[in-house]
Amino acid sequence: MRPGPVLVRLMALVAVASLLVAVTPAAIWPLLATVAALFGLAAAEAMALGRVRFAVEGPASHALFLGAEDTVSLAVRTDARRPVHLVLRQAWPGLLAEPSAWRAGLVRPGEVLRFDFPLRGARRGRARVAPPFLAATFHGFAERIVEGGAVSEVSVVPDLRAVGRLHAQLNRFALRGYGTRLSARLGKGREFDRLREYVRGDEFRDLAWKASARHGKLIVREYRLDRSQDVLLCLDAGHRMAARVAGLSKLDHAVNGAVLLSYGCNRLEDRVGLVSFAASVTRGPRPARGSAHLRRVTQFAAGVAAGYVHSDYLTLASELRRALRHRTLVVVFTALSELDSGPLLRAVRAVSPPHLVLVAVLKDPDLEAAARILPADKPELCRSLVAQELWNVREQTVRDLRRLGALVVESAPQDVGTAAMNAYIEIKRRQLL
Repeated sequence: MRPGPVLVRLMALVAVASLLVAVTPAAIWPLLATVAALFGLAAAEAMALGRVRFAVEGPASHALFLGAEDTVSLAVRTDARRPVHLVLRQAWPGLLAEPSAWRAGLVRPGEVLRFDFPLRGARRGRARVAPPFLAATFHGFAERIVEGGAVSEVSVVPDLRAVGRLHAQLNRFALRGYGTRLSARLGKGREFDRLREYVRGDEFRDLAWKASARHGKLIVREYRLDRSQDVLLCLDAGHRMAARVAGLSKLDHAVNGAVLLSYGCNRLEDRVGLVSFAASVTRGPRPARGSAHLRRVTQFAAGVAAGYVHSDYLTLASELRRALRHRTLVVVFTALSELDSGPLLRAVRAVSPPHLVLVAVLKDPDLEAAARILPADKPELCRSLVAQELWNVREQTVRDLRRLGALVVESAPQDVGTAAMNAYIEIKRRQLL
């Protein structure tokens, strides 16, 4: 319980009026009577507020998309027989962009007062939300502070809205609804299709010698193109991915892109897996398919955090060579170094072949703008020259990657998911995998 705003203002007026006592000593008695009356009103209001019960209702848990804005509503009701002025203050965890918020309103008897709080997810994760505090008063002479509601939980997950849009587009244009499957096509894949009699032009390596001996004539094995191929997504969690662009870190944009690409791979009947790497490699879900597997991929991606450590591409290459048994599309979401690209080039050379490497490069918009700006003075000219030199190093790295056989897509961080998805579809169309 504390003094209300009306009592504070009136006591300030009384304090000013007390200056008249030096001129008119008889004025002290009306002032004392006024003070006694104010304290009496405050005590009566405090006793009345002490008998009021408050109830704050809200969601026990709430999920927000990373970088997206959503609204959380809290409903307040009382058992008072007269209107109550309320001020609700809510502190939010560090996962959200807003540290705290407050709302004020009047709740009448039998009514429910609803407060809406717009929230925006700033970092991925899950955090506890403390109960809100209520400041209640009838007329402003006394104010009661109570803790309302219960402890809740907020989760900030990768942005799945792009997945929903892709889902609708695939249903409308590409796959024509649920249950559609890709037809098997004959070719030099790994999946066995059938045995047939040898015809001129067949390769000798496809001969089935045991079947030929059993039938007394040459028999060859016929294969079909793999309908379910392996795709491994690699998220760079090094220090360069911690830089923030458009309100989110580069790693957050990469996570959103990886979740979008994993859904597309699943819909095209490919097996998708996920790992993260920095100084070491953290294994995520192995390549698989299905809605339950996609949930595991999303859960693992949501927990990847950028650390201020070096990204060791050679450790990633060593782990991939040891773990991958079949030809795999390896998609690396990373931000290129402007100083030393040697480790990345050696890692790509070690992995491909037999695997196909797709490097999804998240551009640095500030560096690109500094490299292309028209300098107006000498300091700006120096910054522009340094930025151009760093940008040229990045461009040379991209050319070296393509020379080694890797596929490279460059895009703004917020568009990396779309760029990677388009590159994946082009790979499938050209049957590069």
